Amino acid sequence: MRQPYVLIHPARPSHQILLHQACNAQGLFNVRVTHDLADLDSCLARKPCADLLILEHAVSNELALLERASASRAVLFVGHAHAGCPNLADEARRRGLWVLADLPWPLPVGRWHRALERIQTVTSPTHAH
Repeated sequence: MRQPYVLIHPARPSHQILLHQACNAQGLFNVRVTHDLADLDSCLARKPCADLLILEHAVSNELALLERASASRAVLFVGHAHAGCPNLADEARRRGLWVLADLPWPLPVGRWHRALERIQTVTSPTHAH
């Protein structure tokens, strides 16, 4: 089975370790944490494309990130939308992106596992495209 390629673009550096470890605990090891928008753009431009982009609702330049997110197969959001800010998951759906999940902090383990299992299933060589 091909390992899904996962990009994490956290709003808070303290969350990058948590998200990376949560991916590893699910058996996802082809995981990269991006450190800024230039790094994210570079990763999204590479082939093969990212299977999953994990974003936090609290990221800056939210709507610009959604344009970038279209370069990945699916997007997973964590955290909560701030008051007065758009809900990124809802906006991503409106733009036709596959939103794998929209999860609060702390991560609900069962929902996290189910979401990551879905991305593993669609990247499986036996999955019909």
